[in-house]
Amino acid sequence: MSKPGMTVMVVDDIANNVAIASQVVKRMGHRFITANSGEEALEKFQTERPDMILMDVMMPGIGGLEATRRIRQAQAADSRWLPILMVTALAREDEILEGLRAGADDYLTKPLSLPVLQAKIQVFQRIAELQQELTQQAVALSDYYRQAEDERRLGARLMEYMVNREGLSDPALQHRITPAWHFSGDLIAAARTPGNCHHILLSDGMGHGLPAAMASLPLFDTFYAMSELGYGIGRIVEVMNSRMHTMMPAGRFTALTLVSINPVMGTVEVWNGGNPYPCLVGADGKIAKHWKSRHVPLGVLPPEEFSAELEVFSYEGPCQLFLWSDGLTEAENAEGEQFGAERAWATLTSAEPEHRFDTLIQTLDGHRAGALTDDIAVLAVEVPAPGAVEYSPMHEKDEAHGSDSLRMAFHFDALDLKSMDVVPALSGVIERVAATKEHAGQIFLILSELVSNALDHGLLHLDSALKTTSEGFAAYAAHRQHALNNLQEGCIDLTLEIMRRDNRKMAKITVRDSGPGFNWARGSTLPDSGLHGRGIELVRRLSYDMQYSDAGNEVVVYYELISSGLSGFQ
Repeated sequence: MSKPGMTVMVVDDIANNVAIASQVVKRMGHRFITANSGEEALEKFQTERPDMILMDVMMPGIGGLEATRRIRQAQAADSRWLPILMVTALAREDEILEGLRAGADDYLTKPLSLPVLQAKIQVFQRIAELQQELTQQAVALSDYYRQAEDERRLGARLMEYMVNREGLSDPALQHRITPAWHFSGDLIAAARTPGNCHHILLSDGMGHGLPAAMASLPLFDTFYAMSELGYGIGRIVEVMNSRMHTMMPAGRFTALTLVSINPVMGTVEVWNGGNPYPCLVGADGKIAKHWKSRHVPLGVLPPEEFSAELEVFSYEGPCQLFLWSDGLTEAENAEGEQFGAERAWATLTSAEPEHRFDTLIQTLDGHRAGALTDDIAVLAVEVPAPGAVEYSPMHEKDEAHGSDSLRMAFHFDALDLKSMDVVPALSGVIERVAATKEHAGQIFLILSELVSNALDHGLLHLDSALKTTSEGFAAYAAHRQHALNNLQEGCIDLTLEIMRRDNRKMAKITVRDSGPGFNWARGSTLPDSGLHGRGIELVRRLSYDMQYSDAGNEVVVYYELISSGLSGFQ
């Protein structure tokens, strides 16, 4: 395919010179236009937009030097390159320099050498074509930059919406994310369940920047939605992995740590897939627990091969939980020495509790001295002493509105109990009933404890004596999962009634299991470890009345409904 010709303007007041130059231009396949003076050259420069100019120096009126200066001034806002060849009869050095200073790119001497003229036209044509390509590339790069900026702003807005929920404003949290690029592939989230379990998420997407961040974003809707309904982190991580494995292309994965802090039971549950060890630091400054990565990152395994097994640890007093991504442990100083987990742990154990997070950040920043090759996320969580979080019924004077007579009944068989979390499945119903909406958190907690006891003791026949030691919690959780997997028969029936008792508006909650019953009063005879019975004791404090049947396989709780006055169904 032949290259498109140029438009060459020949400027000379001598007709013979114009004719000779024009013939060369024409034979080379270019279009030519002529101008017999500097004034005409300026006019045709504006109207014809030539690609090259052959400019004679000596002309009456506006000479070639002045015409060249004016053309260059008119071109100031034009990015297009226009080569100008000065044609002079005298090859004096001062005249050549003056022409170049005026804006000429090269010069020719008279009489014109046709081979030289042709060669110079070819050279400038190649330069012009290269310049045109560069201009097109610059425009394309500018368009790409604008598009990338639009995508960056959109990505930032999306990430802010998806990630920066109010859970990160929790006073129990301190956190910092330091991206290696515009976006961080390390992301964090936090939420509280209706039963006030504190859920924490730290994800480290494969790679850096926006691709790594976008790969993790689908996790956050799942995390927030399921946490708000009260699902445990074991079920949450199962759903997350299924979504990652389905949505992401092969080879994309996300390292993830999920934590659930239960201040009623005094337990910390952890699922760690591919992240550095979270650590629990006691008030005495000692590391109480590390959680190694026992799972592969999300998205690697299909759902049928994925394990949501949790590590459960029972703590005894107020403490602090620290999580970080591998950007912290792998941060290097000028000598290439990594920060390392041991340095982080030593920093935490040597600092006062109220300064641990800040001291860790300052020590890290001092070590890396500004150098950053990977995203860094650091998170600290204040963990209250077991039972330190108080729950109590609401005590406003106005009585709750809504129906005084309502009954809902639910039946869950063995297959239901194995495949779903019963109470989170009901939380949406509780929140839509006007009389119970403002009490959803307390009712959720009551239901959680009653259903858990019915399942664990009534159907699975587990013994709470296992939980008399901190290590026993892990064994209890393992036994529970094994027994649940092998559950073949049995059921739990649950009813929620809005009714009147003692001239008070009540929520009557009845939970009955098909098991033979259990010794519900035995808790008082177990060793006083402080590690069991916390949930039921809290239910007693929340309840207006609580009654077990003799066999222990049915429990009825009356919860007084007093609120600031919502009405109707939502």
